[in-house]
Amino acid sequence: MLDSIWYKKLEIKVEEESQKLYKNDFKFYQVDAFLNAAKKTDFFSDDCDICKKHKTSSDEIAENLHNYLKGDFKLRKVYEKKLLEITNHLKSAHKIYPEQYFISFYSLIGVLSGLALGAIISYLTIPGFIKQAMLFGFIGGLITGRIIGKIKDRKNKVENKTL
Repeated sequence: MLDSIWYKKLEIKVEEESQKLYKNDFKFYQVDAFLNAAKKTDFFSDDCDICKKHKTSSDEIAENLHNYLKGDFKLRKVYEKKLLEITNHLKSAHKIYPEQYFISFYSLIGVLSGLALGAIISYLTIPGFIKQAMLFGFIGGLITGRIIGKIKDRKNKVENKTL
């Protein structure tokens, strides 16, 4: 995916604004995630009207990045809300997910399923060992969920559907 002129200009603006920030602030406020979301938004903006609107919003964020991040609490919330809005749209409309999204999601599902399954099996067979069965269910569910999530995340990365 080649970078467009719009994205290159946005990247330059963000670089200029980020010079005013501490290096830790750049990571803490997920400025790199903003750039990745802007790149994906640019890619889909030819076919998607919402992405076109998000490009305008991204320009405004890039112009005032230092003010958003070093301003008062309300400005920081506006930045976070706009970034969340962009990433949620990419997730729902274009199936673009953050890295390791599915590892986290399937790990949670696996743990919950494993705990429930361990409790049910223990209750039906040997009720005195419910704690041990739930522990094994937790571990088994976690391992299974991480494996499934890793496979799904790897597939998304190969298809270039990650932020």
